[in-house]
Amino acid sequence: MGTSLIPSSSKLSRNPNSFPPLHRNKPLIQAKIREIFMPALSSTMTEGKIVSWVKSEGDKLSKGESVVVVESDKADMDVETFYDDYLAAIMVDEGGVAAVGSAIAFLAETEEIS
Repeated sequence: MGTSLIPSSSKLSRNPNSFPPLHRNKPLIQAKIREIFMPALSSTMTEGKIVSWVKSEGDKLSKGESVVVVESDKADMDVETFYDDYLAAIMVDEGGVAAVGSAIAFLAETEEIS
């Protein structure tokens, strides 16, 4: 049976540059992100269909402005934003269906990505 020698920790040397930082090559996004949720437009509504997006990704939004038209089980309604933000990403395309309470888009307080 052979014997193995394990060097003591004092003989082990670690190069601090041997492991790259985890954040290397990833963009750093510095913006407050909010969600637009599929609203319950009636007491019986469980999901809604996106009829049309009034705004496009990257557009500046003002509080109270219509962003998307949603079809419920009873009628089509405009959904307004509660914030002065930018429409950062649309998660559910026109014609798509989403459950009440699920995110259909993301808003960002700035359009800058650094």
